[in-house]
Amino acid sequence: MSLPDGYHGRILEVDLTTGGVQVTALEPALVEDYLGGRGLATRIFYAASDPACDPLGPENVVVLATSPLLGTNAPTSCRGHMVFKSPLTGVIGSSNSGGTWALVFKSTGYDVLVIRGASAEPVMIDITPEAARILPAKHLWGLDVHETTARLLSEAAGNKRGRVLCIGPAGENLVRFAAVMNDKNRAYGRGGPGAVLGAKKLKAIRVRGNLKTTITEPERYQSGLEQARYLIKAVPTTKRLLRDMGTSGLIRLINVIDMLPARNFQDNRHSFEELENAGGEALRDTILVRPGACGVCPLACQRHTQVGPRKGEGPEYETLALLGPNCGVYDLEAVTLANYRCNELGLDTMSCGTTIACAMELFDKGIIPPAAANGLELRFGNHAILEELVERIAFREGLGDILAEGSLRLAKHFNHPELSMTVKGLEIPAYDPRASYTQALGYMTSPTGACHLRGGYAVSLAFFGGAKEIPRFSLLQSPIAIRNMQNLGLIQDSLGICRFTGYAFGTEPWSRMASGVTGRDFSTARLEEIADRIAALERLFNLEAGVTPEDDTLPARFSTEPLVVAGQQRVVSREVITRLRSDYYEARRWDRLGRPTAGLLSKLRINGRQT
Repeated sequence: MSLPDGYHGRILEVDLTTGGVQVTALEPALVEDYLGGRGLATRIFYAASDPACDPLGPENVVVLATSPLLGTNAPTSCRGHMVFKSPLTGVIGSSNSGGTWALVFKSTGYDVLVIRGASAEPVMIDITPEAARILPAKHLWGLDVHETTARLLSEAAGNKRGRVLCIGPAGENLVRFAAVMNDKNRAYGRGGPGAVLGAKKLKAIRVRGNLKTTITEPERYQSGLEQARYLIKAVPTTKRLLRDMGTSGLIRLINVIDMLPARNFQDNRHSFEELENAGGEALRDTILVRPGACGVCPLACQRHTQVGPRKGEGPEYETLALLGPNCGVYDLEAVTLANYRCNELGLDTMSCGTTIACAMELFDKGIIPPAAANGLELRFGNHAILEELVERIAFREGLGDILAEGSLRLAKHFNHPELSMTVKGLEIPAYDPRASYTQALGYMTSPTGACHLRGGYAVSLAFFGGAKEIPRFSLLQSPIAIRNMQNLGLIQDSLGICRFTGYAFGTEPWSRMASGVTGRDFSTARLEEIADRIAALERLFNLEAGVTPEDDTLPARFSTEPLVVAGQQRVVSREVITRLRSDYYEARRWDRLGRPTAGLLSKLRINGRQT
């Protein structure tokens, strides 16, 4: 079997312990079964990793993979995928980023980068079509993300295709929710990949390339492309709303459906006046400079903003909600400045916001004494301390040293783990699960812990799904709907395209584009089979890492403390959690303990550690 078009057929393997760099062949069978991006990275990671390894030890393997559509003009086809063992959760870490870095990495002639080992001194990796080298990076250690990017691009002056992926001081200091940043403000954000690279003393990866992606069947590809472009222009969300408002425009909408969290998910009460000054409309009218877009993207949901003399990107919805109302803060400029600093220092704004909210509740309840807060008034609503807290977390100063461990370890440190709003140790995004069984189940069953993307973009299904919309409290439909949404996400992540295209269309246009590029059969049925295979492999890793059905659950708060939704008090009871979980396992064809059955693994051609 020959390798299809759309791939270079080369895996770059770097061992930071030995300093070795080698190129191995990408097996055609791997792309036939796992496609690219998330699927390909997961398959290579699973075969190379030890689920029992220390996530911050040299044995942790990091895999970055691209997809066959990268290098074409397919809408939003610019995203790379990174897989690792998370130092925050101890389970699989799976993170996705846009921008242009992944596009340029692929143009260097490699489909996959595998990073093993750890260096004794700070290093970087420099990749071009001619060579891949490990270079000293002591002069970069301590610089923030923007400074590192500027320095490395200036050293490659004259090469317009140069791009930089790097960590900031948060990653260097092993903050467990440190991000890996690319193109300055794009993030492989969740699960702490920045800490993994920091432990490896890997500061940056610079790429420079110009190789093209070949399309085998241009007419077939073009038919899918034209359909995708037509549907993007036909749907208001993808035609106009994302460009006009960005994701920050969700603040008021999520509040209308009673899902916007307040004060560490204690309730969902916000006044009109508070949200008037804290949402996308206020951002557009006061601090927006211009919209922006990732590579090959017509949606333009980025927000280039300015507060006083400082400029940056964002904040996005999750950042705005979790550093904002979830901390009792409704000051747009304060949240924006904290967001800028998170990007510069290399922090996941979502885990950062929810960890700060947890600290505020601990302080509010008298559990964190004033002395332990190092003079900071950690009360809800104190917008003046946000940026300083971000700084202290990134440099592990004072109480920031404990916050840098994430909200679960923070709450355990003060003997109140129930105040950590996490699943599998990952902080919950800004959609309260009491307002939707689909959202609750998505958090419970996400392989990486509480993630709205890895768990299935449930909010789009339950409220903006059009013909696909289902009742948000449907016990019958939620398990199947979440499986389907997770599978769509697996396909999107493996194709290297954006979730927001799902507002306009499903897999059919992508099927034709992927088949046209590769010349192989990537029918919608075939893509669904690939998604099932990736989901099973992610689950196998987590089972081997120690996950049990008891980990597929929600914090007790959501079962015991009611939330008013559409005028009615709602919880996600333990009985509902048990039923949703059981029915989801059945929909996945896993057994009652959440293990993929032998029959399923055989059908999917997965042979455990031999795969």
